[in-house]
Amino acid sequence: MTKNGGIKIPDSKPPQSSFLKQSFIAGILIIVPFGVTIFVLYKLIKWMLFFFSTGPAGILRHFIDVPPYVFQGISFVIGIVATLLLIIFLGAVTRNFVGRRIVLFGESLISKIPLARAFYVSVKQVVQTLFFTSQMQSMKRVVLVEYPRKGVRAIAFVTGVTEAGRNHNTTDQKLVSLFVPTTPNPTSGIYVMVPEEELQELDISVEDAFRLIVSAGISQSDSDVSGQDKKNG
Repeated sequence: MTKNGGIKIPDSKPPQSSFLKQSFIAGILIIVPFGVTIFVLYKLIKWMLFFFSTGPAGILRHFIDVPPYVFQGISFVIGIVATLLLIIFLGAVTRNFVGRRIVLFGESLISKIPLARAFYVSVKQVVQTLFFTSQMQSMKRVVLVEYPRKGVRAIAFVTGVTEAGRNHNTTDQKLVSLFVPTTPNPTSGIYVMVPEEELQELDISVEDAFRLIVSAGISQSDSDVSGQDKKNG
């Protein structure tokens, strides 16, 4: 605890001996999702090229006399466009109730295969984490919010401020939009709107808070978490 009543997060900087190990792990976390994505896209494009070269495009070639290199170029472009349309279509389908149920059913089938389950879950979490880190720019600061019950506090990210909210006694109140992530997968969580005076400002960056959440408190930086409440601005 600090003198002002805040929480002192201890310094746990990794020793030099573990630098190579941590760098190797970080490299794996980057390569695996990108490698899997490129591999899947390559297979999809290759399948689309085969389909169009032997299917509609193959039939059309009998009626239109074009040089082989032109035919291959057209097939390649069609394959890429068809792959992109397929990805967009699958993404649109999975955004509705029926599509989500299909995805859950597919995940339940994969979960019954030990090796496939471990690989799928790992890749999914890494990809979700990478997409989440790209969205951290919209998170303005880190705070503590009383959640999920009184006396318990959770780390949350401020995503915006609104004055549209009014409480039941008709007094205007500035509400802060918060994203409360879960551990160890911070890409999921809840959205809440809380009066600003009920928040506690944390003297840590969004990146440090993100690492703290992912590691469930194991990875900590030398940061002072202020215990003073934010005043209503």
